[in-house]
Amino acid sequence: MKHLSSEYEVNDAQYKRFHEKYNMIYRRTWDKSLSTYGKMFEENIKEHISSGKKGYNRIDFSLVTAGWSIYENFPLAFTWERKDINDIGYGTDWMQTKCNFENKESISCTIKKAARFYGASLVGIADINEKWIYKTGFVRPALMSEAESKIKVRKGEAPISNLETPIDLPQGIKKVIVIAIEMDRDAISTAPAQPAAAAASLAYSKMAFIITCLGDFIRNLGYRAIQCGNDTALSIPLAIDAGLGALGRNGLLITPEYGPRVRICKIFTDLPLISDQPNTTFIEHVRKICSSCYKCAEVCETGAISKGAPSFENPTISNNPGVKKYYVNAEKCFEFWIENSSDCGSCIAVCPFSKIKKFLSPSEFWNEK
Repeated sequence: MKHLSSEYEVNDAQYKRFHEKYNMIYRRTWDKSLSTYGKMFEENIKEHISSGKKGYNRIDFSLVTAGWSIYENFPLAFTWERKDINDIGYGTDWMQTKCNFENKESISCTIKKAARFYGASLVGIADINEKWIYKTGFVRPALMSEAESKIKVRKGEAPISNLETPIDLPQGIKKVIVIAIEMDRDAISTAPAQPAAAAASLAYSKMAFIITCLGDFIRNLGYRAIQCGNDTALSIPLAIDAGLGALGRNGLLITPEYGPRVRICKIFTDLPLISDQPNTTFIEHVRKICSSCYKCAEVCETGAISKGAPSFENPTISNNPGVKKYYVNAEKCFEFWIENSSDCGSCIAVCPFSKIKKFLSPSEFWNEK
């Protein structure tokens, strides 16, 4: 049976909830059939640094790795609950009951305002569609940093069972707040050089900061907050449900404001919020443009992006089948990531929705005032 809506066409007989272990970042740690098995960005980094190639020197790679600092090292970023309430001088008794709001519209507007205040570029609200929740995945221990929790996973020393924890949201969690964070236009324009990767890493650290603040804001009001980055659920369909944009040929969320120059995070909550609706007008616009625009496919170094029509069929096990869309071959994409010693970003830079009018060389990026 196929389920048809303005934003998705889903083959219910084919679609299954995704197992996060098939994500390429995890899969390269256990799948020996991959050419990238056991490899990560450090594979070629010394050769890049010594090559003298612009955009790949030690300064560039320092910019990238420093951008990850908050994301990797802040233990409160992706927690499902607050273990203890620390009194920092404001007391805590007033946090123990649920805050009263005039109505759902009032609390929804308040949450969006707070998200933007903490640094969100875009924010939307959606009902939770269980289809988009991972079936199983890696669950980070509470109050442990990303770097500490994944030491053995990243080295391929952890048992695969660590990636197969069932993902079930607690009872009463019915809404998701989806946040998009803009990536720097000038840095992205240098893709696939390292300043573009730094734009991504910095966005991830901004993500960690924003959802930490917003999660505690929600808990201070007496409600629950489950803070997530790429974990727990598929971010793109949730963002589409929340009205933030559409899925493009490049396999990324395309927003009206920034195109695909965004990173996505989300907070699941029991707040009684009003959900936004998918932006069907923009979705149809993106479909029309992507059907005849092949810029992302043409710039892709490994041919990972299809020039064909949308399909229900997945090219690899890292792509979940059952939704009619443009599938990106995740294995080919990741092969270039390893060669490049970072993620790429070329398909983001050339997308007309990114609104990049001037493409900078790495030298121009560093010299830009």
